[in-house]
Amino acid sequence: MKNLFKKTVQAVQDWSVVLGISIVCHSIPFLPLKVSYRFANGLATILVPLFKKRLRSIYGNLEVAFGPHMPDEDKREIALKMGADMLKGIFDCAYLTSSFRSKADVIATIEGKHHLDEALSRGKGVIAFSAHFGSFIILGSFMARENYPFYMLLNDPGNKPLARQFDKIREATGQQWISATPFRQCHKKMLNCLRKNEIICFIADENKRRGGVEVDFFGHKTPTAVGPAVLSLQTGAALVPIFIVRQKDNTHKIIIEPALECNLSGNKSEDIHTLTSAFTKRIEFNIREYPDQWLWTNRRWKGLSRGDKHYQG
Repeated sequence: MKNLFKKTVQAVQDWSVVLGISIVCHSIPFLPLKVSYRFANGLATILVPLFKKRLRSIYGNLEVAFGPHMPDEDKREIALKMGADMLKGIFDCAYLTSSFRSKADVIATIEGKHHLDEALSRGKGVIAFSAHFGSFIILGSFMARENYPFYMLLNDPGNKPLARQFDKIREATGQQWISATPFRQCHKKMLNCLRKNEIICFIADENKRRGGVEVDFFGHKTPTAVGPAVLSLQTGAALVPIFIVRQKDNTHKIIIEPALECNLSGNKSEDIHTLTSAFTKRIEFNIREYPDQWLWTNRRWKGLSRGDKHYQG
């Protein structure tokens, strides 16, 4: 009986989230784009302070990355900007799924396309990597608009109704993706994409205690997923950094950097570490350049941040 009650409560929660997203997707596009952004700013000012646990994680992570002397005013400003940008990203997604798509379809420019084109000219496909950075949820939409064969590698949420809702949104926004599970099927699809000289994009900034390697991230040894490195060594595909940055006028700039060039030893373990360290450094560089663009609730430093439940300080 207890298990049945838990399942019922979970099902109600799952469908409530789906309903909330559906309401946003159907209502927000009727607002002028600038009005929706002002609404996001106001809503973030109200909501962010209410999520005290999340706020503690943000402050704790900022201390790990930038030291304990960052003023609380700066932390609060970053937290509010991050919250507002998350809402704006969701709103952008809502526009892109609607008949008002044209409102949001012209708000992105790409810098460094030649880097991606040069990497594709090698004929072995491209392994792009990015982070929970900017409006990464719509990066695939803008890359598809530029006619790139661009596939995001994604983990489906455990909430099945929500997973189906996300699939509908991705399809409506023109995105292409590969589900990370089951692994064998995912690996086969990735290899097929690279053989066809297509692009796979990893969100490569998550903590990975099992199957990862420790590399430096903001001065701390941090377990990091090795997927991009392993696949690059296996296929010869170039590793290319791609980040989407929200500008002050709420347009987006997609920054494509040159493919990574690393001196490899021929020792598989060493080379995996070298490549993983290299792409992590590019992620760190961009976070330092745009600190209010990263998702600071990310549990990247488990046990080091005072906002983490494993904190030992």
